Parts: sequence; C-alpha cells; structure tokens
Amino acid sequence: YFLLRHFFLLIIVFWLGWYASAQLSIVNVINYLQALFQGKGFQQFLYEPLIFIIFLYTLLSLIILGRGVFCGWLCPFGALQEILFKIAKKINLPEIKLSFFINERLWMIKYLTLFLLIVPAFLNLSWSYQLLEIEPFKTAITSHFQRSIPYTFYALIILVIGLFSERFFCRFICPLGAFLAFIGKIHLFNIIPRRIECGNPCHLCEKSCPVQAISEEGKINMNECFQCLDCLVDYQDTKKCPPLVLKSKSI
Repeated sequence: YFLLRHFFLLIIVFWLGWYASAQLSIVNVINYLQALFQGKGFQQFLYEPLIFIIFLYTLLSLIILGRGVFCGWLCPFGALQEILFKIAKKINLPEIKLSFFINERLWMIKYLTLFLLIVPAFLNLSWSYQLLEIEPFKTAITSHFQRSIPYTFYALIILVIGLFSERFFCRFICPLGAFLAFIGKIHLFNIIPRRIECGNPCHLCEKSCPVQAISEEGKINMNECFQCLDCLVDYQDTKKCPPLVLKSKSI
C-alpha cells in the first residue's frame, strides 16, 4: 500500500503539478465564487479546463467523502510536502511532535487565513490579491520556483518547516484546505471504520496518524483527516492492531 501511495503522489507532483500546472488553489475558488455571485462571467472556467475538472471532482468528493480526497491525494503541493517529509525521516531528521492540545488550536489559523482572503476579495479591495501569495502553490508548482527571491524564499521556508512537521502548511495555514474542510463538514460516507476499543484502551491509530487528526478518544476529525489511510492499514493489521491480536490469540 505504501509503495502504491507514494508512486501515486509522485505522479501528482511531477505530472499534475509540474508538467500540467493543474494546482487547484484558493485563487480558483474565489474566481469561481465571484463568477457565480458577482456576475463576473463564466469564460474563466474555460481558461484552465483541467483545474476546473479537478474543482468539480473535488466538490463531488466533498459531498461523498469529505476534504481528504483532494488534500490527501490530488494536491501537488501537499504531495510534495509529504514526499519530502518521508525523505527527511529516512535520513533521520528530527520530527517536531506537538501535543494534541496545541495541534488542535493551530488548526484554527487556516480558517482565519481563509477569512482574511475571502472578505477583501469580495469587497474588491485593490490589495486583496497580494494576500493570496500566502499560498506558495504558484511559486513551488506552477512557476517551478522561477520567481523573485521573496516568493521563492517563502516557498522554500514552508517546505523546510515541512521536513520536520508533516504537511505543516496543509494542516495549519492552507486557506484552500480550510474552505474544503468547511464545505466538507457534511459528507455522506465515512470510509475509515472504528472499533469500540479505539481510544479506550487502544491508541495505535492515534499514534500512527501523521497529521494528528485522531483524538485520544479514538475519534477521527474528518475536517482535518487527509485520508492517507495509514490508520486503516494498522486497523487491518492482525499483527499490530491490539483487538485483532487478542482475537487471533483467542482463536
């Protein structure tokens, strides 16, 4: 599974991101919303057809499964962060471990970021689009780092921090992630099962979640879950999952 996932992430970075330049961003979302609510025309939907297709697919997946389908599997910048973090672990760089209490409160930063971007954009303030550079997507993905020093330095700083904290930008800053989490709060299905032992006494999935989306009680916060399925791998592992180990011993 891990080989398949990382092979897929490499395709997302190299083909969808760097080759096709199909990085969905909050800029696209704002443009689409302005077209719908401010009558700014729908021609822009045709300027970047692949991004628009990804946007439609993302909306559909939000309704069915929540935020994680895009953030965990289709975002080139997110995939780049995850790959670099895995490489950092292989060379034994230290990982910054936050307590769940701090992690939970840092989640709110991205919602604040989303608010600070959306409101000025809809008020048509001239400086509002400068704020959109908080997303390093244009620099790191669509421009291949071929931008002026401040933008390139900012993107590199985000990636360097991500070497020590997996998907740092996605978890705590990304306004697009906040938008998707907000819209995806109500979704039809949950593909990640839980057992009665999850959280009490078992904490295996909580420990294995790379983005700390599982609480000490064993509940998964689907607004923060990237559906990487690491926990599901452990959940199905008869040699690691304590309830399954006990069950096999009783048999």
